[in-house]
Amino acid sequence: MKRRDFLRGAVAGGVVGAVSSSGKAGLQVAKRRGNSVGNGRGIVSFRAINGAARYSVLPDKLGGMSLERLREDYRERLFNRYLPFWDKGGYDKQYGGFMCELKDDGSIQSDEKDIWYQGRGVWVYSFLYNNFGKDERWLEVARKTRDFMVKHMYCGDGMWVQSVGRDGKKMEGMTGQGSGDDIYGAMFASAGLVEYYRAAGNEEDLELAKTCILKSAERYDEPNYRKNGYRVQGHSFMMVWTLTQLLSYRPDERLERLVGEHVYNIMNKFWNRRYGISNEELQHDYSRLPSAETSMVPGHSVETLWMVMFEALRIKDRRLFNEAKKRFRRLIEMNWDYVFEGFGDAFDVFGASGIPAGSNFEVKSMWPLCEIMVGCMTVLEYSGDVWAKEWYERVRAFTLRTMTTDYGVWRQAVDREGKDKKRPTISIYRKGNFHQPRYMMLDMLSLGRMINNKGKLTPFGT
Repeated sequence: MKRRDFLRGAVAGGVVGAVSSSGKAGLQVAKRRGNSVGNGRGIVSFRAINGAARYSVLPDKLGGMSLERLREDYRERLFNRYLPFWDKGGYDKQYGGFMCELKDDGSIQSDEKDIWYQGRGVWVYSFLYNNFGKDERWLEVARKTRDFMVKHMYCGDGMWVQSVGRDGKKMEGMTGQGSGDDIYGAMFASAGLVEYYRAAGNEEDLELAKTCILKSAERYDEPNYRKNGYRVQGHSFMMVWTLTQLLSYRPDERLERLVGEHVYNIMNKFWNRRYGISNEELQHDYSRLPSAETSMVPGHSVETLWMVMFEALRIKDRRLFNEAKKRFRRLIEMNWDYVFEGFGDAFDVFGASGIPAGSNFEVKSMWPLCEIMVGCMTVLEYSGDVWAKEWYERVRAFTLRTMTTDYGVWRQAVDREGKDKKRPTISIYRKGNFHQPRYMMLDMLSLGRMINNKGKLTPFGT
């Protein structure tokens, strides 16, 4: 059976799950507005399909800005505020690589360099170079970080050191060899190498990325992986995100099968049809964990679904795309704080001791908001769904109100009322070098295509 037919069959054969109780919202909006909407080009009709109102001509404004102005707003935030912060010390000009903990003025708080940050940094600056002007400065940052990472953190056979000191030497008290206890580090390193290959064209980088991906898949399949053998949704989305990019320019049958397996598991195994949520952990055989069956990590779940949408675009599978976007919408709607706004970090159908059922809004992290905006922009660009525009604007407004800082790198998290909040187990000095720039770059590219298309949807699969 061909992989695409396999995925289509999986979706048609019962991965649908619970439909959002607000699935008729689009139709209600259409009725209230007389099946028309003003979007700057005049009154443009939209139609309701499968319970969702859709623009027949895309709006030329988002968040009260023209698409051109919004794209420039992102450009200004990225190039004039965010990237200059990392030039102050976050990017290590002496040794190469990225520091993990910084003060608000950009000075270094800790000498530790984590493999996550190095792989993410290589990806971000390679993506900048590949998509925003071929600036040699970005390529140099990516190159020096790649060289530092490979020289000091790769320990052979697809395995990586979890963290080292600023000069690349292992420091006492830091985690040991082999990407710690899981494959996240190896997969972030692989993703960076995949994007860097597109920038520099060195086949050795692509081969190293493949070696690490396959080794990660092998480790993940071991019964005692992470001691308990649990399957983790975050590991599956790392496979999908990385392989979608690699396979977009380099065919590989083995890796096609691998990404197909992880998409299938995301849509059929991690997705819990009983409750209409996506579980983060499962038993090694992909059966439910009794202790985690009713819980969800909402940020990971929405992030996973936009990555599935990207894969659906690559393989031109409209049914898979539509199923992923339906679930994506449901999870936003069920985990939003309708009193104070914002997106909770945890969700449990029945709650736990001292925690009420549903969303836990005690911590609202920055990064899930970035993932929601990537997904909403993608749905709007390729499907024209009205809800995607409305949620994009709502999420962006909350993000700009609560997460922005004077120094360009957004705060990590806020409490329910939007005040600074420390994330559990995470240092207050940690500064994000990934989710914020990735979302801004991806949305800038979407806006560019929407502008060029002059109101038409971007053709599916391009």
